Amino acid sequence: MVKAVIVDCFGVIVGKGFENTFARAGGNPKQDKSFIETMLQKSNLGLITEQNFNSVMAKHLGQTKQQWQNKLSSVETANTDLLNYILSLRKDYKTALLSNSNKGVLESKIGQAWLDKCFDEVVCSAEVGLVKPDPKIYRLTAARLGLQPNECVFVDDHQSFVDAAEQIGMHGIVYEGLDQLKQSLSCAINR
Repeated sequence: MVKAVIVDCFGVIVGKGFENTFARAGGNPKQDKSFIETMLQKSNLGLITEQNFNSVMAKHLGQTKQQWQNKLSSVETANTDLLNYILSLRKDYKTALLSNSNKGVLESKIGQAWLDKCFDEVVCSAEVGLVKPDPKIYRLTAARLGLQPNECVFVDDHQSFVDAAEQIGMHGIVYEGLDQLKQSLSCAINR
């Protein structure tokens, strides 16, 4: 029986994924795939600060840090309709946010008030030293909710991250939009 809904941040609650952000800032995500993966890995594990990450990104794109920050602010906005839906789920389910992100990023992108209202647990990769798709980060999130993985639904925009959650017994949904999420979640809950 489903007792919790766990959602990703980037590409679900905030923006449409880093590749989209990078492209909208003038970069070529296909050409710079290796660079992006390396920088995200360092950031998501907290090996570099968010400030350093942003400086490197701006320099790589030939922009000032302010130009890069402006692009981030315009592209990476929180989906308040989705946040309100998650808030409504809390009447019947536990909720968690599970994100590959650096320390302090979730608070700055979503806001502490929304995090407090919407989620029983917030798991940030840089704070726990694990990144998706490592099975340990999914198990950790379920454990923090006091549940077994098979009692959780995991929502992410990356198929590989959903696949990893399903491999440890979670129900998985690849996020495509709010209406699709509502329908898929209803199916997962009523299995």
